[in-house]
Amino acid sequence: MPPGGDAFVQDDVPPPPSDSAPPAPSTELSIVRVVPNHGPFSGGNRVILRGSGFTEEAQVDFGGRRVQPADHRLIDRRRLEVVVPPGEVGSVDVTVRVASNSFTLRMGYTYDAIKVDPNSGSTTGGTFVTITGIGTNFQEGDRVIFGSSECRNVRVLSPVRITCRTPPSAPTTVDVKVVSAVDGSETVGVGAYTYYDTTDPFAGGLGGGPISGSVHLTVIDAMTGLPVADAFAMLGNDIATEHQGLTNEMGQITFSGPDLVGPQTIHVAKHCYQRTSFVAFDARDVTVFLLPWMDPRCGMGSPGGNRGRGRNGAFIEGELIWRGTAEFPPYPWSNIPQPQEGWERVAYVFTTQSSPSHPNPDPSIGGVHRVLEQPVPGARLGYPYRIFVRPAGLAVYAIAGLENPTEGRFIPYVMGVRRNVLVGPGETLREVDIEMNIPLDHGLELRLGRRPGRVARGPDRYRFQAFLDLGGEGVIVRQWGNYNFDTFRKAHVGSTVRLMPYPPLQGVLRDARFFITAGWYTSQFDQPPYTSVRVHDVVATDGIIDLPDFLGIPTSVSPVDGAPLPGDRVLRWELSAGGAEADFFVVFVVGGDGNPAWEHFVPGNVYEAPTPDLSSIPMLEDIAPGEIVWGVYAIRIPGFVFNEFSYRYLNERYWSHVASNTFTMLR
Repeated sequence: MPPGGDAFVQDDVPPPPSDSAPPAPSTELSIVRVVPNHGPFSGGNRVILRGSGFTEEAQVDFGGRRVQPADHRLIDRRRLEVVVPPGEVGSVDVTVRVASNSFTLRMGYTYDAIKVDPNSGSTTGGTFVTITGIGTNFQEGDRVIFGSSECRNVRVLSPVRITCRTPPSAPTTVDVKVVSAVDGSETVGVGAYTYYDTTDPFAGGLGGGPISGSVHLTVIDAMTGLPVADAFAMLGNDIATEHQGLTNEMGQITFSGPDLVGPQTIHVAKHCYQRTSFVAFDARDVTVFLLPWMDPRCGMGSPGGNRGRGRNGAFIEGELIWRGTAEFPPYPWSNIPQPQEGWERVAYVFTTQSSPSHPNPDPSIGGVHRVLEQPVPGARLGYPYRIFVRPAGLAVYAIAGLENPTEGRFIPYVMGVRRNVLVGPGETLREVDIEMNIPLDHGLELRLGRRPGRVARGPDRYRFQAFLDLGGEGVIVRQWGNYNFDTFRKAHVGSTVRLMPYPPLQGVLRDARFFITAGWYTSQFDQPPYTSVRVHDVVATDGIIDLPDFLGIPTSVSPVDGAPLPGDRVLRWELSAGGAEADFFVVFVVGGDGNPAWEHFVPGNVYEAPTPDLSSIPMLEDIAPGEIVWGVYAIRIPGFVFNEFSYRYLNERYWSHVASNTFTMLR
């Protein structure tokens, strides 16, 4: 949710006496402080610069690394909100520029060596969190402290990653410390985690403890982050209930009465928005994000945007280096076989992605990402490259092998990786050399868990993926053109599947881990119905890796696929036999006009989603008639508690299992 005003501190300037006019705002450019003044090495967090003289054209940088132009939001002349770029661990200068003027706050911001994900949770504790470090050396026996209390169920997964469950706390923001079992040294994330006693203040959802006489609802526009006034809300499925009404100008309404105890179901609706329901929940605070329709009849959704300020890419350049014993480099690619007729030695250069599902920009834009075994005049040690990249903290890697352009084939033999690379918007980072010395001679043996029975229309084929996860630097997704070396598709499998070729987790990759997905999909495009599992932090490259059981696949019960909307207007489903159970369901409905009509969030022990007719409410219409598409996502998340649901859990990086299916019905 886009943040609103400064929620961190009170105003710096005391109010004027009641009998005097407020002072005119200062036009002198300055930064007094950054709030908060600490954050993770990865950046991406929002902070507010407090000072004077800020304008819409202000440009900020941290340690010489620019903030993306689109990531500035002027609150007023004394407050400027920005999204922090990634940076090296330690304190850096913060500079703001307006036209020809500039001001620098020396050591105004500190990058911490760890980040916590998620970075907020309930006061009751028990939230499953992942602590990722950069340049850290986490080991078995290390302790994790949230504020003054120890995290529970600590697991050290790698030198740069730990998981645990948060201890309980009063509502506050706390430091997170990893205390070394070897020497007692501490790695600290200042203010890295926030406890809340209502719904998640950053990502909405459910919270506040069990219902006891009242339910407080806040409705937010999912595009703008602004309150939605005059949204209709009601508890239960009876349109005649007394527990109904419209939200106020703050997007809020409270229902109360001695009969209000959990579990409850709440429906929220407004003209030109997707309706949202939380089903069978027991939480007294509910924050709902309503998605506006992108429909010309509705003004193409709510206004937003970044006021015309765009985003800039960056360039990284360097050389691929092969070591040798001759007098002068560059040396031949001796760890790749001699090419036969029609083949040639070729290398391709890429960077890590933020996740497997978020591809990078084309690296060949304005540069050379395909490298040949040909000396280049002016090269220092090897074979030059230049690639276009997303500005971030990342790793740069290259894959080299034999390519046959005529046959459209590429056989990889070696790779190289350069770690801990930081590049800012509009920057060109030079001399990022990569040693090509990592053999691709290992495999991954996967043993599949229990699979459910097939359902109507599928699934009919398997997909396996295994990516190198470098923690805070992102994920290596090895590719060649449109071909992905880390994705394997098979029509039939036995109890085990072998994937190769992969590098050993040694040397520069000693703290890397594998992120593995295994799924059973329909059609060559990996469509529903499907079920898949995801396993993080795998270290075995020679032994057998056991995968968990798959979820059952959702199948429609009422209405059956293609039938009319049932008279009681309740959608019902079940999971196919033989599979694991879900933690929660997301049910979606698309109306006959193509607009998103409804979204339900349902706990994993409930298999129905009510869709009451709200057309008797002024300005509301029923689901658009025609052929209506509806579907179910079944999801599992480690440590998930439905009554503490947060919208952040709709991000697949938290999921360990997901299964989905879609259906049609008529109205």
